[in-house]
Amino acid sequence: MGLQMNGVVGDTKKSLAERAYEAIREAILTLRLEPGQAIYEAELGNMLEMSRTPIREAVRLLAMEELIEVLPQRGLKVALISEGKVEETRFVREILEIGAIRSVVQSWDSKQLQYQRLKRDVQANLEQQRQAQAEKNAAEFLVADEWFHRLLLQSTGNMTLVSMVTKMRYHLNRVRTLTLQEFQNSDSLIQEHEVLFDAIQGNDESTAIQVLTAHLRRLNTDIQAVKQKYPSYFVNA
Repeated sequence: MGLQMNGVVGDTKKSLAERAYEAIREAILTLRLEPGQAIYEAELGNMLEMSRTPIREAVRLLAMEELIEVLPQRGLKVALISEGKVEETRFVREILEIGAIRSVVQSWDSKQLQYQRLKRDVQANLEQQRQAQAEKNAAEFLVADEWFHRLLLQSTGNMTLVSMVTKMRYHLNRVRTLTLQEFQNSDSLIQEHEVLFDAIQGNDESTAIQVLTAHLRRLNTDIQAVKQKYPSYFVNA
């Protein structure tokens, strides 16, 4: 199954259920647990060295997020990728991120310490993206890509917004993982990130919104390409 804890086992501040939830969710999002794959609580518990109770709670949460499907009398399976759910989520994310970026552009002041720190953090993040791209490491690139967007969202100071967008990305990330693995389009994504951040620093709201919109809508094209290659992973609902 290839399920790993990826460091969350060592976080003693989190409950066993939280750690199980994060590990299983990560395996689903990175496709180590494939869409449609049957899974079993006992097997998950053995792999994570946990009892059935935290595994069952983790599964309950993942089912609420529609990442796991509970089959009456037949057990569990990883939910197929819903094309409709992906588009709904992408649309809402676009609305929220555009509003956030508009706020960042309007408030950007290179003389303020908070924006100087943000610039350093973004530049370091872009370097991480380039490193992952050079190594053709899709998983590491996706982490860096997510952090780029999170840095910009956090700069608004609206943590409710950050939380909402983060949770929405769960349904998008399986498509993005497939895209990065198959088409290695990370170079163009980095370029779009750089142009977006240049527009933010230049207080160029029009360009920033235009670039971000195109950046987020590329998923509409990507999903059709990966769907053709992996039709068994998708459901049209």
